[in-house]
Amino acid sequence: MPTAKKRINMSVDDRTYEALERLSAERDQSVAGVGLSLIEEALEYQEDIFFSRIADQRLAKKQK
Repeated sequence: MPTAKKRINMSVDDRTYEALERLSAERDQSVAGVGLSLIEEALEYQEDIFFSRIADQRLAKKQK
């Protein structure tokens, strides 16, 4: 069954996998689902940092 989603394959160390398994059990979600959620959160965080820097630059220019 084809899917529109793209696949990635990642290798993680035992410690990271165990953390993903714990979160998976807590959230009643698959390990892959937890991994995807964490990646999406990290991307949003990076986007926030990017736009925060732009805002800081604009505020600095207005103050001059």
